Amino acid sequence: MLLERGAMDGLPTELILWILVLPLAGSLFHALLGGLLIRTLGEKAGKWLIGAIGTGVVLGAFAFGWQLLQGLLQQPEDQRTTNFVLTDWIKIANLSIPIEFILDPLSILMTLIVTGVGGLIHLYATGYMADDEDYSRFFTYFNLFIFFMLTLVLAGNFLVMFVGWEGVGLCSYLLIGFFYRNSEWKANTDAANKAFIVNRIGDAGYLLAMFLVIALFGTLSFGQVNALALSVLRDVGWAATAIALLLFLAAAGKSAQLPLYFWLPDAMAGPTPVSALIHAATMVTAGVYLLVRVHPLLEMSPMAMGIVAGVGALTAIFAATIAIAQTDIKRVLAYSTVSQLGYMFLACGVGAFWAGMFHVATHAFFKALLFLGAGSVLIALHHQGDIRKMGGLAKALPITAATMLVGWLAIAGIPPLSGFWSKEAVLLSVYNAKLVTFAPVLFGVGILTAGLTAAYMTRLVWLVFFAPPAPQQKHEDHHHEPVRERYAIVLSVLGLLALGSIVFGWLLPSEKAFHEFLKPVAEPSILTREQLFFSEDAGKGLVFGIALGAAVLGILFGIGRYRRGMPPAEAQLQGVWGAAHKQWGYDAVMRVVGVNLGGAIAMVLAVIVESLIDTLVNLIGASARVVGNWLRPLQSGYVRSYAFVMMLGAFLLLVAAFVYGLR
Repeated sequence: MLLERGAMDGLPTELILWILVLPLAGSLFHALLGGLLIRTLGEKAGKWLIGAIGTGVVLGAFAFGWQLLQGLLQQPEDQRTTNFVLTDWIKIANLSIPIEFILDPLSILMTLIVTGVGGLIHLYATGYMADDEDYSRFFTYFNLFIFFMLTLVLAGNFLVMFVGWEGVGLCSYLLIGFFYRNSEWKANTDAANKAFIVNRIGDAGYLLAMFLVIALFGTLSFGQVNALALSVLRDVGWAATAIALLLFLAAAGKSAQLPLYFWLPDAMAGPTPVSALIHAATMVTAGVYLLVRVHPLLEMSPMAMGIVAGVGALTAIFAATIAIAQTDIKRVLAYSTVSQLGYMFLACGVGAFWAGMFHVATHAFFKALLFLGAGSVLIALHHQGDIRKMGGLAKALPITAATMLVGWLAIAGIPPLSGFWSKEAVLLSVYNAKLVTFAPVLFGVGILTAGLTAAYMTRLVWLVFFAPPAPQQKHEDHHHEPVRERYAIVLSVLGLLALGSIVFGWLLPSEKAFHEFLKPVAEPSILTREQLFFSEDAGKGLVFGIALGAAVLGILFGIGRYRRGMPPAEAQLQGVWGAAHKQWGYDAVMRVVGVNLGGAIAMVLAVIVESLIDTLVNLIGASARVVGNWLRPLQSGYVRSYAFVMMLGAFLLLVAAFVYGLR
């Protein structure tokens, strides 16, 4: 039975369960009956039914989420949070951890992003994956991912969130390594292993933070922990900093921030819908969501907030410098995702939690659009993704080109598209930041990153659609059918996402309306706005002008440099381009540290265990065996022997009593 704490009048609370159950039921359906359907109904009809059910359950969850949003908006602003306890889970002494979910503006926003954008990506996948032999397995994993992601964002305590946290990690592993049957696809399984292992580092931070919260607060409920943060952590600054940094480590792993970002680019090995869903619109934003969900814990440690802001800015600029040298269409977008996530962490670090979430929402639209647009290009080119071999595709792929132009301008920060409003909200917050003493440096890094973003996205779009066709493309066209757009469903989804990238943040909702909506849950509650910011809107025109100027300069640079194609030195990855293409050596260093050095340490520990500890254990066992052999004759089994020993013992006791009694 569903129990409620702080229930809202007229809110259909049972819809929470439907939102969770629908994608889970879809996953189970595909796993148990998907293959049978294809064999029974035929490939075309069976796949159509699987795709319809897989997409329908996600869009159904979106419909229930939209209904909950309408009920939420009817409540007074200060009463828009309620918890739902499904049942008790763990009870140990005074610690009680239920299976509980939370409904508030933050969780409902993420629910709508996951199910709305996720539903469109599912719809796109019905076309993109139409020829794949493992169609039902794909939708099994896809629906299961949605279930775990919804568990994560609707969780009412740390432990329930951890179930979703680990679940999306598992599904990410399964989907990145989806193509594994061919020995030539070993790189895909390696990428899946890499993502899974690197994320375990962040998960260790999550667990340690959770144990500290239990020890200090005696509860794992988000509502109670946030409410008690000031009273519990006021006099234990070390604990506040430790919890905040451990949670940031967890967030950095899931949201691909330095030093743990390097799993995300390799994750492009999965099918393009996977890249769009997991590594652009949902899973990688889980870390940002975690920090916003428990922002009072972050506020208790200004040092931790400074670290979050600094790492976010460093990640943003670092990934942008790598993106501009990539040659694979999806890897450009992968590093772009890492860079944009840096913006979100930057906003959280200076205390503008709502701005971070605003960029999460707009990014979901335009990055999903860009990934799916890249997928349309890959379909047309038979999955050849090297942008050096493209060019002049706008005529052959007009709808794809038009929609990707929208995504390009949105991520570049050109008004009135959605990316402009959210990115400028982040930069304005950094410009006015007071708590972080090096905010001017962070602002400069943010502006430089904005210019680089516009430059590398212009490079991508221009080389793919407008530059003269590459010689390799002209040669290869003779061996394949003509380049053309396929699957009406793919193009329809691109159109819908382009529309969302245009209106979201400008018309529906406006920047101010978004801020007001998130205020009950994303407004700083420990630190005041006077402590965090010099002013709320000071310099708004200046910031917008500088950011727009940086974007325009980046676009002009990109057009000027790539209007005739990629320069030879860059195409051949010579000099600085080669270094940037290889992530400035970072991935290689991490391989040495993580694989070689880590393997060496493991071998040393194995030797210690085998030679020292095992020897000690074996010695103790041998000693026990020797002593046992020595004592065995005393246990003869004859009564007369035992009687003799008893008499001898009694005699010795009498002698001892007589001797000591005379003293």
